[in-house]
Amino acid sequence: MKVKKSILLFFLYAIVIFWPDYFFFRGINYLENILAAYSIVFIFNNKKKLSFFSAVTMLYFASILLSTFLQGGGNIHTLVSNVKIMLFVMVTDIEIEKDDYDTINVMWLLVFVFSMINFISLILFPQGVYQVETLWNEWGTISSSPYWIFGYKNSHAFWYLLLELLTVLKWHLNPTSKNKLLTYISIAVAITAQLLVASSTATVACVLGAVGAFYSVSFKAGNNRNRQINSYWIVALNFIINGMMIFGMTRFLGPIIQSLFNKDLTFSNRTNAWAIAFSSFLEKPVFGTGILSADETRKILGSLSYMHAHNEWLQCLWQGGILLFGIVILMLLLIAKQNNEIQNSKLKKMSDIFLMAVFVEMAFEVWLGSHLTWMMLLVIYRIGGLERLSIINRTRDRQRRIGRSE
Repeated sequence: MKVKKSILLFFLYAIVIFWPDYFFFRGINYLENILAAYSIVFIFNNKKKLSFFSAVTMLYFASILLSTFLQGGGNIHTLVSNVKIMLFVMVTDIEIEKDDYDTINVMWLLVFVFSMINFISLILFPQGVYQVETLWNEWGTISSSPYWIFGYKNSHAFWYLLLELLTVLKWHLNPTSKNKLLTYISIAVAITAQLLVASSTATVACVLGAVGAFYSVSFKAGNNRNRQINSYWIVALNFIINGMMIFGMTRFLGPIIQSLFNKDLTFSNRTNAWAIAFSSFLEKPVFGTGILSADETRKILGSLSYMHAHNEWLQCLWQGGILLFGIVILMLLLIAKQNNEIQNSKLKKMSDIFLMAVFVEMAFEVWLGSHLTWMMLLVIYRIGGLERLSIINRTRDRQRRIGRSE
């Protein structure tokens, strides 16, 4: 079987991007830099295959980097690390347009392998593969936190959400019994992993993803769009709920928050970080503060445990201002528009459910600095296009079979 050159290069590029930090070695960094440089040429040569999502991605990173350097922050690492994420998003966008199944399959394979390695580490080392100690004050108060292949417990969520999503799309593009079984395995592994690390928010998110994936592979396809939820309302409801949480208007949700997320109405003291971050946003509302280092963030928020605002949308306002926040809203509206155009009813529901799972995670953590999140958002955006390509491919296969039979 002939393998396309571009897919081989994408496979190599994806390996170095998805490579867990736990296995880091100097050579992987050199290879990543070489492939990032090559990706610029690749993107230029295939620029017509880029989607609107890539254009908004460029706007996002241009905005946050501009804000950072205008405020006198950042360094060469800030620039390079963010540009690398942007380039990989654009390369993946092109590859999905060129070869949907092989691109999804490459990402699935890497995410599956690394997720299973991490899952085994959770089982073999329930107290962590290693421990990270934090010195809290001058009196020597120290605490230890368990870390695994994917790092601290809050770092695992998008690995397993992406695993669920890629596996179900792998089945959708090639609906075999093997791919259906892999979907069920991925669902079980994703939920169990979050239970093992005791991350309540990630568990809720992965359960949501599991519902979407299970529904998609276990029920017959339908085209009844009368009962579909408008995806724009999902985006709007997300911001309404986040606003209510940040401004302390969720008292009536106390029982739900306690039962689902195992948190009180301070959301594990996140309300302190939210109040300070919002006050800081009001000081620089247009362009924000730019990207802050972990030490700068801790100093502003007043605690060693706060490395960010613990809410993605508030983080965007704080460090990127209204300008960045507007770009993020545009990105989410593009995703909602694509979701609304999906004709297959169960695929539409699945895409909406995964978008809600992303929103659950972003309500309590900051994720847009991770390539995993951008892959998740890109793939959700591309589901509508994958549906159309899948229909075209199946029609061609039927025509070939009819031609051979004649």
